[in-house]
Amino acid sequence: MHMGRLFTGILLLSSVCAAAELTVPNGSFEDAADTGALHWSWWSRTKQGSATRTADDHHSLGHSVCIRHDGPRDWAYSNGRKTRARSGQAWRASAWVRAKKGHVVLAVVALQGGQTLRWDIGSAQAGPTDKWGRIDAVAEVPDGCDHIYVRFVGDGDTLAWVDDVTLAPTTPPKPEQKPQVQGYAKQRVSEALDRGLVARPTADGKVYLGWRLLATDPAQLGFDVLRATANGQPARLNAKPITATTDFVDATAAAGTRYRYTVRPAGQGGKPSREAWATAATQEPSPITLRLQGDVTFQKVGIADLDGDARYDFVVKVPNANIDPWYKYWKRSPDTYKLEAWRHDGTLLWRHDLGWAIERGIWYSPYVVYDFDGDGKAEVAVKTGEGDPRDAEGKVQSGPEHLTILDGLTGKPRAQTDWPSRDAFKGRHGYNYASRNQLGIAYLDGKTPCLIVERGTYNIITVVAYEFHAGKLRKLWTWCNKRESRRYWGQGAHWMHAADVDGDGRDEVVIGSAVIDDNGVGLWSTGLGHPDHCYVTDADPLRPGLEIYYGMETRQNRNGMCLVDARTGKILWGYGQKTFHIHSSGLCSDIDPAHPGAECYSGERDYKDKRWLRDARGNVLATTDMGGLAPRAVHWDADPQRELLRSGRISNYGGGQLPTRAEGHIAAIADILGDWREEIITSVKGELRIYTTTIPATDRRPCLMHDPVYRADVVHAAMGYFQVPMLSYDIASTRPKTTQP
Repeated sequence: MHMGRLFTGILLLSSVCAAAELTVPNGSFEDAADTGALHWSWWSRTKQGSATRTADDHHSLGHSVCIRHDGPRDWAYSNGRKTRARSGQAWRASAWVRAKKGHVVLAVVALQGGQTLRWDIGSAQAGPTDKWGRIDAVAEVPDGCDHIYVRFVGDGDTLAWVDDVTLAPTTPPKPEQKPQVQGYAKQRVSEALDRGLVARPTADGKVYLGWRLLATDPAQLGFDVLRATANGQPARLNAKPITATTDFVDATAAAGTRYRYTVRPAGQGGKPSREAWATAATQEPSPITLRLQGDVTFQKVGIADLDGDARYDFVVKVPNANIDPWYKYWKRSPDTYKLEAWRHDGTLLWRHDLGWAIERGIWYSPYVVYDFDGDGKAEVAVKTGEGDPRDAEGKVQSGPEHLTILDGLTGKPRAQTDWPSRDAFKGRHGYNYASRNQLGIAYLDGKTPCLIVERGTYNIITVVAYEFHAGKLRKLWTWCNKRESRRYWGQGAHWMHAADVDGDGRDEVVIGSAVIDDNGVGLWSTGLGHPDHCYVTDADPLRPGLEIYYGMETRQNRNGMCLVDARTGKILWGYGQKTFHIHSSGLCSDIDPAHPGAECYSGERDYKDKRWLRDARGNVLATTDMGGLAPRAVHWDADPQRELLRSGRISNYGGGQLPTRAEGHIAAIADILGDWREEIITSVKGELRIYTTTIPATDRRPCLMHDPVYRADVVHAAMGYFQVPMLSYDIASTRPKTTQP
């Protein structure tokens, strides 16, 4: 070689190394420290493995580091240099890696005041391969970060060589540009609902009646209640039109007599509602019961009108059994799931066996029920497979996967397309990560109910949007966090929300700690990671717009419980200390009239003394346990606050218990009958039970199912871990639709 060229090459290489070492000292591992490399340190959870400086194999110069790990847990190899950084900057980390066994991840870590703020603000993965390859990770510096550093991480059996590590400022990635969705609907597709009249005997020998106020009803509309015996003519019971509420107590019912009731608009010759029957008797209020076939239980329930009669029907998934994909919880499925469609009157419409391609767990088997094509009858969207692709262990890791549309009335398939691929999920925990699937609904153009398909929660997340119309599925967009900054990595939740967070008339998709805009582009991400609970509502009525309340499963130095602005993701308030594992569904509901807006409750999984109830401004109201980490709440009595539902008992916050006891597994809470207050749907052996209030109301409000955020939450109750549905407005500060006589 010409000596001049050699000298020039050495100078250039020295310049590259010097530039790299400005932010990654000894990034080429040429400086030794014992058997390792200077400025680098090894750690493994099991104290196994090593990172050894070697000249046997390298990418450039004379040395690299060989990483060997034969343990079942995680390891890390970290650079000791901390580089100054500030919020809004972008940095590019790169390295050359040959990962012969296992996977190696290059990650950028964010610090605040010398403490870890986030373990991964940008990363890239290599392996397994027998060739050297370069990996690049772009990191965006989060709020509060003052320093960053790089490290390699992995888990399980690993044999890899790393070399030539650099870290340098770069330009933040530009967001992808996509057009707005234009669906088939010319105006917003909405459900047609009847009056939902319900008649129930009360404990004092009377009959309670409740019915819906529709969003289209004029404020001055009054109602008449009519009663008849089996063969008699209906007679009006009320002396004046009922305008203050949409309920009525028949105090003149004779014990043991069976009556049929109707309601109709007063003074207009309006059409009477469908009949509701009740027999007056002195007894505790009993639930409405649908008898299932056999002593089966159900895990989930989809609520929609399957036959177009303006009444809600039910699609249940049986049995109530759940297998989690995580390796410590997983077990072989003993049988298959079945979907069963039941009319509101207890008629079985159809049964569909999901088969052995769908393992028996919530995350393998999402489904939602809604009228997607706008014909007045709901369809069932469900994840399906083919045949029996179980491996020798009993896991389904291969074979076709589909999004299938079933006819709501017959159960017959109407359309089908591929489910997002599992191929991107690699490594020791790839099966667990790939097995996390969800389905949802969002009005992406403000008019068309679109299907949202999601795969992934803890690392890679893919979301695909479709419309279903004229018997066909049309893809609208695909979003994947691999194309976004690292802030979007692993931000998924156990639930999905749809809400117009930015006020443009189109729904965004809330996947957890990140929000996808209506056109399939990342809108914002807190970067906090995976939340165990996530509620979207007008939690704080004293400020404009919606908020999102989070309880974070991932460890946090701060903000493990926080309220954020749903438009921007800006944290409005948060817990200022460390959290370790905020667990389960928590609660977000207005339960205390002394404070405006919703109260927010969360707790640590491993510390029973760490529970917090806060008001909408973040002030701590109590630190006592509220019946575990997943209390429910339900609109049950006459005030605008929700009541607590714990172990089947209903009580006011800080008050005594109410008489009703809801037995069985709580599958849903939703306003499906009577006035605006909610019903509790439970599963007991052989039955679907509907508990409805018989407490007289003091005002009237439109059916909660008319609210788009609430209706989407009820749809999503058929998949994922259940949370109580939320409203886009605060009931207590919203004037009731009441006209006094």
